[in-house]
Amino acid sequence: MPALEPCVFQSGDQTLLLRTATEAFEIQQLRGALSDQHYLGAGKAAGHVLWQGVYRQDSENPAPRLLAVLCWAGAAKRLKARDTWIGWDSVTCANRLKLVVQLRRFLVLEELREPNLASQCLGLSLRSLQDEWEKQYQYRPLLAESFHDPKHHTGTLYKATNWTALGLTKGYKRHRADFYQDVQSPKHLWIRPLQRSAPALLAHPGALAEVHQKAIAESTAGARCALRCKELRSLRGAFENVEDPRHPKTRRHPFTAMLTLIAYGLLCGAPDVKTIWRKCGPLDQNQRRAIGLTKRDKKSGRLTLPGYDAINDLVNAIDPASLAMALNAWLREHADLLPKSLSLDGKDLGSKGQLGAIVTLCLQSTGQPVAMASYSGKKDDCELPVSQQLLAKESPELSNRVVTADALHTQKKRRTSSSVAAGTTS
Repeated sequence: MPALEPCVFQSGDQTLLLRTATEAFEIQQLRGALSDQHYLGAGKAAGHVLWQGVYRQDSENPAPRLLAVLCWAGAAKRLKARDTWIGWDSVTCANRLKLVVQLRRFLVLEELREPNLASQCLGLSLRSLQDEWEKQYQYRPLLAESFHDPKHHTGTLYKATNWTALGLTKGYKRHRADFYQDVQSPKHLWIRPLQRSAPALLAHPGALAEVHQKAIAESTAGARCALRCKELRSLRGAFENVEDPRHPKTRRHPFTAMLTLIAYGLLCGAPDVKTIWRKCGPLDQNQRRAIGLTKRDKKSGRLTLPGYDAINDLVNAIDPASLAMALNAWLREHADLLPKSLSLDGKDLGSKGQLGAIVTLCLQSTGQPVAMASYSGKKDDCELPVSQQLLAKESPELSNRVVTADALHTQKKRRTSSSVAAGTTS
């Protein structure tokens, strides 16, 4: 087998060696051990996965022998106790979830069990976890989570390795049909910071260090809907008074539902129609129902999304000022989520230029808009004056906020008036 990683624990004449498996045959060996001896089997892990094996060497057996298996993967999408402990709202949770990793499986081979061995193996893994994760995925996680089933274990291992107990889960599991299934099997939830400042960093509204940013960028690019069904219904209601520009014969999907999909894509930071359409793909059946979609697949009976062409046609037909006004009104109602640091930028949206000029005020950490305004791009209706109007009138309360903008906005007249409107502009 390849040389083992130099991550060791010495006890008497015994040496424990931790190796992160990267080769297919190594992973297969670890999966095989779980399939044979773990009461849950090997299972299937989605997203980023880290396989680790702990091996034993001693004077009698110099060849490394597999002792324990650990499988780390992505965290649970929603855990009320964990999110409350960190201080996450739904949006921050969606954007920073990849900074939490879950110990999905941990096994000490039955024939090699002995007192304190499990805590030694887990401690060895925890000390190397951030470094090994960064080697494979180019970012460092900040928090580890795990569960234990009270029917099978007492949780002594987690107490011995300084984990924090957050109580019982509600006993639900994800179902492939996009719903949560009640299996009446609550688990004990445990968490452990991977560095001293982890809780504060996870909850901090500003940008994180570069070693954590790749996780946030990936989460923002491919995140599922961060808005709950109640919020989606509220967003749909914000568009009830917007005029439908479509021809009656082309109105296959409800107008307010279509606008809600477009607004959701914009709130996810989508720069174009194609990205808006892709952002809507992961919406589950409950969320699609909350948005107001009505068309169902003839075979499965499930609610379907409008096609790309339908969304693109509407983006190019809608009055951008009406859309921006309605969305800004809804954003003002949710102004409690507004952070201290915002960025101002213009972007192109819409293949025919109908929304080709739109200024957005965004969260610096995620790129998610919190206010927007449109303009035609002509001489007297361009990014500079419209940005000023956004800061002064259209945005939520901005006093004592820091707003960053590019060099276009450094003209003396604009800089002065922006400072009055937003407190500070840089």
